[in-house]
Amino acid sequence: MKPISMLFCLLVLILRPYKIVAVGGATDLITTACDRTLYKALCNAVLNSDPASQGSKDLSTLDKVVLTHAKSNASNIHQQAVSLHEKSKDDATKQALEDCIENYQDATDQLDESLHALQSKGYDDINTWVTAAMSDADSCEEGFTDQGRKSPLSNSSKTFNHLCSIVLALTNQLKGR
Repeated sequence: MKPISMLFCLLVLILRPYKIVAVGGATDLITTACDRTLYKALCNAVLNSDPASQGSKDLSTLDKVVLTHAKSNASNIHQQAVSLHEKSKDDATKQALEDCIENYQDATDQLDESLHALQSKGYDDINTWVTAAMSDADSCEEGFTDQGRKSPLSNSSKTFNHLCSIVLALTNQLKGR
């Protein structure tokens, strides 16, 4: 076989898997994108369960879906903190929950800013806002751990941080394009 023919055959074999992925559609895009995150199972679960990501061939849409879930999660944690604050009789717990209420309101606002930045491809801004939101969640947790207590929001906060981590990973994939 001539060297040029061998080169052509080699290129066909190398590039063929990428063509299959591209033709595969949204499911393959979701799998490929989620494989590049720290929380693959959560990423796949969120994206495969949301109708907005079904049929998408656009990584930006997937980032928006996870970002929207993270914002909704922050809003739910905020409401949970408000409810716990209303029921609490302990002053130290009430103070920590007041901080959490403020922190998660800030996080919700920061994720809203991130959604706006995504529309204009402001990937550095998204990274800044999402990182700040994660810091707010950590500050909420520290309000309890500094008192030697376990936060009643720990499990929700952990999920929130994982969602934000996924957003950062997807955003960095977009940024690298």
